[in-house]
Amino acid sequence: MARLPYLTRDDLPEADREIYDRFVRERGSQPGHVHRIVANAPNLLRRFLGLANELRNGTQLDPRLRELALMTVGRIAQAEYEFTHHWNISLRVGVRREQLEHLADFETSPLFNEQERAVMRYAAEATTNIKVGDAAFNALRGFLDNRKIMELAMNVAFYNAVVRILVPMGVELEPGAKKD
Repeated sequence: MARLPYLTRDDLPEADREIYDRFVRERGSQPGHVHRIVANAPNLLRRFLGLANELRNGTQLDPRLRELALMTVGRIAQAEYEFTHHWNISLRVGVRREQLEHLADFETSPLFNEQERAVMRYAAEATTNIKVGDAAFNALRGFLDNRKIMELAMNVAFYNAVVRILVPMGVELEPGAKKD
């Protein structure tokens, strides 16, 4: 059970309701539980949504690589909410279902290529140890430029923050939310 309420548009002060309106306009859906719980601090929700949107839609990083990194974060953190939502996003951007089913074996599974392994290794080390070893970091240099490395680092860092909201706050999946 969530530890804070999932706020609706009407629960917000009048001046902050535009956050929900813009969300619906831009995404074509109602805010999910993660957004509704962050809405307990509307000033932070505004920034949270802006950064999330930029990370998802404004970067040059291959969305498949991004999602494999985020699925790695969600798996390690045991964040069901994150894992379920990004499972579906992963499928939409072209990650194969077989890959998603073998995320824990990414180092040895023939389903992943060296670039995918490098991105997932970076995400795993940053999530588990915070410090990323030279071998993991240098593997990224072989196929990502500085901008894309930073975009990967920001995605991994942001979603590590997200799982650290989801899990301690007890954010539940929305009714009907499931892996496709």
